[in-house]
Amino acid sequence: MQAYDFEPMSIGRILDVTFKIYKDNFIRFITIVAIIQIPIGLLSIISSSLIRREAPVRQESYSGQINPLTEQNPESINTEAFRANLENNRNNRSNPAVFIVGGIGMIIVGILSLLGQLLCSGALSKSVSEVYLGNELTVGQAYGYVFPKFLSLLGAGILVALIVYLGFILLIVPGIIFALWLSLTTPAIIIENLRATKGMSRSKALASGNLGKIFSVGFLALLISLLITLPFNFIGGLVGGILFADNLTMITFITQLFSLAGQILIVPIGAIAYILLYYDLRIRKEGFDLVMLANSIGSGQGVPNVGQTLPSNNSEM
Repeated sequence: MQAYDFEPMSIGRILDVTFKIYKDNFIRFITIVAIIQIPIGLLSIISSSLIRREAPVRQESYSGQINPLTEQNPESINTEAFRANLENNRNNRSNPAVFIVGGIGMIIVGILSLLGQLLCSGALSKSVSEVYLGNELTVGQAYGYVFPKFLSLLGAGILVALIVYLGFILLIVPGIIFALWLSLTTPAIIIENLRATKGMSRSKALASGNLGKIFSVGFLALLISLLITLPFNFIGGLVGGILFADNLTMITFITQLFSLAGQILIVPIGAIAYILLYYDLRIRKEGFDLVMLANSIGSGQGVPNVGQTLPSNNSEM
């Protein structure tokens, strides 16, 4: 498997290598994301469709309109058609049970989205790291590696969210700084086998003095992601409008399907970029490239497995 050069990288170089790694491992990364995103996305689409279709409608708003309209201009309105439309709406009142099911579904989607995002992010981080180091790792192995670290990822995710939220309450700027400091928490937990708080501290140590670079890479990755997803949303609406011109529910359903496809495509971009940032900062601050070179020469092999280069005592809390 191809190994990539270990060297300090500029912002442009990080993005260039990001797309090279993505292209070379497209199927693997898409599979990692799709395993999580497709079931959750479909459940979200179905639940939201049920809520929209069965949302209670104020039927009295129709009946209150007939008399005033006919009194103002009785010749300008077809009262028979209006009454027929009213009767049709009365006969198609929403089903509260279906509406409740849709609401429960959306709550479940919210919980699964949070848990799934943590697993997906961890599996991508592990897979991208191994690819960058020149090692082979299957999709199953990536998830198998992440599952035992799920509680650490969950704890870190909750703590990071609370800290960043608190920072945004404090006039926004602290929230941005906290988010940048903690942006490498997942790579630190996954790659260095750290617990939640240790991973957050490790992220801050690596990010300190490099917030501008982290912000730039994150902003550009977000911009690229938007440029990819917006056409998917537009095409989805266009296709839905052509196929189901008179059915708003189906138009929305098709649009959301295209949006889901776009979301699956963009998730690996950010994961790859932040793994490259993580290694770039380790190279700059710790000489990680020299460590890898020394191990490579000492073992008589190419690029060694990352487990050979990282101390085993990092797993302590």
